[in-house]
Amino acid sequence: MGMDSAYSVNSVSSDEIDLFDLIDDIKEKWYWLVGTVVLSLCLALVYAYTTTPVYQTEVVYKEVSDVDLLPLNQPRLQGIFSLSREKAFKEVRALARSGNSKRVFYNQLLAENNAELSALIYAEKLTEEQNFVLFSERFTYADPGAKETDVLLRIQFELSDPQWATQLLNRYSDFILQRYLDEVRNTLELTRDARLEALELEADGLRTKYLAQKNQRMLMLEEASSISASIKQKMPFYSGNNNALLGSQPPLFMMGQTVINSELSQIRSRAEQGEDAYISGLPELNWKIQNLKKAEVSWDKVRFVQLDQSAVLPLKPVKPRKVMIVALAGVAGGMAGVVFALLAAAQARRRNSERGRCAALQGC
Repeated sequence: MGMDSAYSVNSVSSDEIDLFDLIDDIKEKWYWLVGTVVLSLCLALVYAYTTTPVYQTEVVYKEVSDVDLLPLNQPRLQGIFSLSREKAFKEVRALARSGNSKRVFYNQLLAENNAELSALIYAEKLTEEQNFVLFSERFTYADPGAKETDVLLRIQFELSDPQWATQLLNRYSDFILQRYLDEVRNTLELTRDARLEALELEADGLRTKYLAQKNQRMLMLEEASSISASIKQKMPFYSGNNNALLGSQPPLFMMGQTVINSELSQIRSRAEQGEDAYISGLPELNWKIQNLKKAEVSWDKVRFVQLDQSAVLPLKPVKPRKVMIVALAGVAGGMAGVVFALLAAAQARRRNSERGRCAALQGC
């Protein structure tokens, strides 16, 4: 029983890893550790100082106040067009993120045929679609979280040339704002034109109805005048001491030729004074039409978003991060060096063990 216990303890001890032995192995093969660390640091330094630096700049948009949209939300356009600051910010943000906007902007840049710029954003070995995808990936967007009190949009742009990065992002910002302005202006004009057309069509309908009723009334009066003349009825039949029993609506000829001709004369004279005033509901329609036609927007006073920060020239690149690369290379090199040192020590130990076994067997 005692022998079994001793054997068990020895087996467990032989299977355990002795930390001090590992440290001794690393000390013995220290040159593996140092060499790997030095090699890793050298490679990291070469990469950090030879790779092309990338610069980043950004613009920041915020919501405007309601005052900035007053020229659009004026009383003359009430019921026709309105734009809230929340909606304006949301639509500008969507337009800035839109792939179509970036594609149009990218094509405009290529159309300039600027060799210096083309070298930065276009590679001959890639297709047009691949070049555009790479250009689009240079943009990044940051929106605030739900807990943020300020609503803002941060647009970041990366390029190897800091001056071009700044210039292109500012141009893209101007492009987005101008494009949104054009869209709003076009929407307003189309909406107003459609509303004007509807109001004018309604006004024409009232005029047509009035003219039809007017012509019908004149024909009836002319016919009644002829009848009154034929029976020599000058004055109304039911005037004076005439106690004839009549219905609620006596025939027109009974009004007498004098009254009938007077009404005809009045109806004909309306054309000289303007007949719109005699048409029920038409003056109100004309007022709405004139208001819409006079509505003018001072576009230079309209702001859809607040440009809180324009793109400025970056002072240092964001890539590569040299300190972090060297630090990570040192850590990785140290870990790899420890592994290599332990493997080298284990290999040396195995060879020594094989030589000892051969010597014991007298076979070597």
